[in-house]
Amino acid sequence: MVSKQKIRQKLARADFTDDVMFGLVMSQLEICRKFLKAVLPQHDFTKLKIVDQSHLKTDYLSKAGRLDIHCTDAYGNQFDIELQMTNEHNVAQRSKYYHALMADHMLTAGEEYQALKATYVIFLCPASFTDADQAITHYEMVSRQGNHLNDGTHTLILNASGNWAGVSDELKGIFQLLLRQPASFGKLGPQIMDKIDEIKHSKIGGRKYMELTGAFWQDAREAGIKIGERRGKKAGIKEGRKEGRKEGRKQGRREGTDEAIIKLIPDLVALTNDRQAVINILMKKMNLNQAQAESYYKRAMEREKRD
Repeated sequence: MVSKQKIRQKLARADFTDDVMFGLVMSQLEICRKFLKAVLPQHDFTKLKIVDQSHLKTDYLSKAGRLDIHCTDAYGNQFDIELQMTNEHNVAQRSKYYHALMADHMLTAGEEYQALKATYVIFLCPASFTDADQAITHYEMVSRQGNHLNDGTHTLILNASGNWAGVSDELKGIFQLLLRQPASFGKLGPQIMDKIDEIKHSKIGGRKYMELTGAFWQDAREAGIKIGERRGKKAGIKEGRKEGRKEGRKQGRREGTDEAIIKLIPDLVALTNDRQAVINILMKKMNLNQAQAESYYKRAMEREKRD
């Protein structure tokens, strides 16, 4: 696990685009309410509840490392707010999965499907991860003939680098934060900046940030191993032989651990901005030799360039 000193350094540099800081700030009820109102001004968010999302967690590769915000309004409609800083080329698939997760937890045994409420997945992105170049793109289920299915699923992609024409000042301020700029538009952006500063200089806020960051690193490593084991087991069963299952588990465990390490290296780079320091941390914390650590670093940087 990364040292407390490194986490403190990460906290000192954290802004709205930092996963942990984003979660801490957006979990503030008033800030979350104002954000949703800016995105969906026609909705009533007077009564809003931010709910525990642990029951929606899946594996690290798709969700566990993200501190997204899951909330519900007075009518039972559900909203999932996602910070998506890098293009993993899976926004559409992630959206589909999140809608399914939220819908799956709406009905109790015996309830009619008509009881399902609307679900909204909102992605905050610094650039366009789709073909659309608008600042706000709202997707719904529509037939090829242009008829709306009205199934209540809504996916909104907020692209900070898109065309701001017609965008409210409140959202412009959010876009500035996504672009790592000081918020000068509206009131919400500056309010978020003040909250970040408050968290950084508060003992409680700082302690919470450190706890969440430490848990993130530990969960990522453990989840990577579990993912690999599942993949390996599946491959082994397909082989249909005991030896194949054993080898499959080993191979899968290695692949899962590899993926977890590669995913974490960009955070290490953000922490240290020093290649050799990252190599040293990998060697010490991941029990790697120099050549292995350098190989992981190279693969992670190549992936960053592609993304």
